[in-house]
This record gives sequence, C-alpha cells and structure tokens, in this order.
Amino acid sequence: MNSFERFKNRNRQRMVANNNLNTSFIFKGYPSTEIKNKIVKDNVLITTTVNATVVNEQEKDKAYIYTMIGDPLDIGSIWGTKTLHWIIAEEIITIKHVHYRKYLAYLCNIEVENTWGYFKGPEKNYINIKNEQGASLESLQKPVLVLPQGILGFEDKIVINQRPWLVQEWDAISSPGIVYYSLRATTISKEVAEEHKNDLVYIEYAHKEITPVIIEPTQDPDEPEDNVYYIGHEVEVELITEDGYFKYDNKQIKVKQRTANKVVFIIPFGVDKVTTETKEGGEIVTETFVAK
Repeated sequence: MNSFERFKNRNRQRMVANNNLNTSFIFKGYPSTEIKNKIVKDNVLITTTVNATVVNEQEKDKAYIYTMIGDPLDIGSIWGTKTLHWIIAEEIITIKHVHYRKYLAYLCNIEVENTWGYFKGPEKNYINIKNEQGASLESLQKPVLVLPQGILGFEDKIVINQRPWLVQEWDAISSPGIVYYSLRATTISKEVAEEHKNDLVYIEYAHKEITPVIIEPTQDPDEPEDNVYYIGHEVEVELITEDGYFKYDNKQIKVKQRTANKVVFIIPFGVDKVTTETKEGGEIVTETFVAK
C-alpha cells in the first residue's frame, strides 16, 4: 500500500469516526431517551422502541426529535415516553450528509378515539368575542386540531371539555399521514351531551356519505357550450385532480374535502355559478358549474 492509499484509508476511517461522534448525542446527550410507539394490528398490541433525542422549543408545544438513520419515524405516528406523547408532523431534510434523522413533532394534549392528537387555538390564552349591536355574542376562536388520518370527517362534531366544535375544513395535503382540521364553535343536542356526560372528549359523527353528482354536458343545440354543467344548490360535486391542484373564481363556494387527488365542493344558495380549474395528465382542465 503506497502513501496515497494510506491517506485515503485514513480519511475514510476519520469520516466514519466523525459520523459516529456526530450521532452519539442521540444515545449520550442530556435530552436522550427511549420513545415508544404502540399500535394494535390484528388484535395484537405491537410496541416499537427507538433511541432518540427530544428537544422542545422553549415555551412552545413543538419539539425536534432526532433518531439514528436506521430508525425512521412515520409521519402521523405517535411516540411517547413517561406521560408525554408527540405526533410526528414532518421530517426535516438536512442538506449535509448525516447519520441521523430530524423530525418536527407536536406535543399532544388531547386523546381522541384512543389516539393522541394536538389541539390549539390561534392564540394561546386568548378568547376573542364579537358583540354586534348588543344582539349576540359570537366566538371568533378558530382552533386547529392535528390528528392521524381517518379520525374525523367533514361536519363531524367533537366535544372537548364540554365545548363542542364543528369540522369545517381539513388539510390532508401539507403533510401526508396527518390531517389539520379547522374547527368552529357549534352546538350539540342535550341527548348526546347527557349520553357522554362523563367523557372529556367525544365525537358526534355527521354520518354523511359523499355521493358524487353525475354531471352531463349541456346539450343545447342553439348554444352549445363545452365543459358547462348544470347542478342543484347544496349538491356535492366531486372532481378528480392531481397534486391537490384546485382553483375557483367564486370564493363563496364551500370546499368540503380536498386531498391530493380529489376535491368535493357544493354551491350554496345565493351563488349561481363557479368556474373551476383542476389538473388531469398534467393539463389544466377548466369547467363551469351553473346552479339552478
């Protein structure tokens, strides 16, 4: 072995040593710990344990979780230690080649259907009340609920500490694996409240099946129009798209569901027409819907 080969071999060993040193904080650092994920599969409880370093942002409900490169964490999975639980929201990609993974996680503060989640209003410790002409009091709080996929649907109601909220919109595109629910204040029947009087958190499902409307192009021989469809008010319309692409020219329509490949919306009463844009095969498709 000549001197150049020895030089390359020494550098390779030094690089391996540096990588091991740079990841040693996951096992030996002050905030290092073991975190666990518990799931039930085929009626069997499966527990997974990995070594990690959890660094909380000061006075915030977010944390950064570091694991070894061979211990990936799924987005939307719940990991805990002692009495704390985190929902993994995003993997942060490091430009430099490192031997660890870094994740953004939310500190869970609510348990829904035996699943932990993160609930927070737009401003902590702040309640905004609007009083118009002394006639009514309206809460302006717009809290956000972060949960794994498949827990809540559009117009489901969730009651948290005797306060009911309605799911008015959700985002399942930003971080595949978790869903961000936008909530607004609502009411709930006395019968349902009495049935769950001992529960801190419970759900009243809307039980609405999305039935796509079958739309036919207009066949007016005098005024033929392409991509113009007639539908009724408050009728759910499902459109197929790509990459979550969806644009519309009337902000008064109600978008009930939006995912990476599908959009569901309705035209409320008082709105007569909307023109939409979706994407199919990489091409923009423009359609006009007229409510009658």
